[in-house]
Amino acid sequence: METYKDATLTGTTAATDSGDFGPVVLVQGRSFTFVSFGFLVGLGALFSSLHTWLYLGTYQIMPQSSHAYKLALALAFGAPLSAYILTRILDLKTWLSGEKPFFEYIRTVSFGLWGGLVGGLAILIGFAALTQTPLLALLDSFAVGVPLAQVFGRLGCLNYGCCHGKECSSSHPFGIRYFNKQTKVLRYDPELKGKRLHPTQIYAALGNLAIYSIILMIWLRWDTRPEGLLAAVYMSLYGLKRFSVEFIRGEFPRIFFYGLTVWQWFSLSFIVVGLAVMSFALKLSDSAGVANFDAGIQSMQSGFGLLLLVSVILGLAYGTHGRKIGSW
Repeated sequence: METYKDATLTGTTAATDSGDFGPVVLVQGRSFTFVSFGFLVGLGALFSSLHTWLYLGTYQIMPQSSHAYKLALALAFGAPLSAYILTRILDLKTWLSGEKPFFEYIRTVSFGLWGGLVGGLAILIGFAALTQTPLLALLDSFAVGVPLAQVFGRLGCLNYGCCHGKECSSSHPFGIRYFNKQTKVLRYDPELKGKRLHPTQIYAALGNLAIYSIILMIWLRWDTRPEGLLAAVYMSLYGLKRFSVEFIRGEFPRIFFYGLTVWQWFSLSFIVVGLAVMSFALKLSDSAGVANFDAGIQSMQSGFGLLLLVSVILGLAYGTHGRKIGSW
C-alpha cells in the first residue's frame, strides 16, 4: 500500500500504510477479512448494552433473567440481518437490471442503519407483547445506550470510508480526504481520491454524543419523568440530526422521493413517532419509578458475559468480509 504526503484531515499528519484514519483491515485470512468497522461496532455495542442493563436493573423492568438473555440474542442476530435486508431491498434494481448477477447481489456486504433501528424496534415491540414487559420502559432502557453505540459506529464509518459527505471547497475548515484503496469511498468512486469531503461521519458522531449527553442528563436529574420520555427524546433528536446531515451526505446512489432522500423520509417518520410518544408519555404515562442503582449495577455485572457475547456477535456480523472487502 502506498504512502502519501497529503494530510487526510486538515491540520493532521499525513496518511500512511496504516490507513487514512487507522487500519481498515485488522485481520486478513485466506478466506475472510475482518475490518476495523466491526471492532468499533462491537465495542460500541458493549458500552451501549451495559447502559441498557444498568437501566433495566435499576428500575426492575425485566426481573426474569431468561427473558433478558433471549432479548439480547434476538437483537444480536436480528438487528444486523434487518440492516442487511434493507440495503438489498434498496439495491434491488442492480440485480433486476442485470448490473449484478444474483449471487454477487446477495453477497454484497452492506448494512443500512435504519434497517437495524427499525428491525430492533420491531423486536422490542414483539418482545414486550409476548412477555408483558412495559414497552415504554423497555424503549427507555435502550434509548440511554443506543446513541453511544452510534458514536462508535460513525467512527467506524470514518475509518471504513462509508457514509461520507459531498465534496467541499478547499477553504472548508473541516474537509477530509481519502487515499487508501481499501476504503469504501474509493472502491465505489475512485475519482474521489484525495478530494476534500464533508466529514459527515464526524458531524454524526458529535450529534449522537450530544443526544447521549442530553438523555443521560434527563435520566439522572428528573426522577419523576414519565416512562417513554427518554425514548421519545432519542427518536425526535436522532431524526432531526440525521435529516440535517443528509443534505451533505455524498455517497451514491442517493434515492430521492419528492425532493428528499429515502433516509430523510425515515428521519421524518422517526421525528413524528418520537413526538407522538412524547405527547402520550407526558399526558398518560406513569412515572419511571424509584431508581435503585445498586440493583442496576448488580444486573449489569451479572449480565456482563452475555453482553460481551452479544458484542462479539455484532462485531463479527458487521466486520467480517470474504477474501475481498465488500463481498462475502
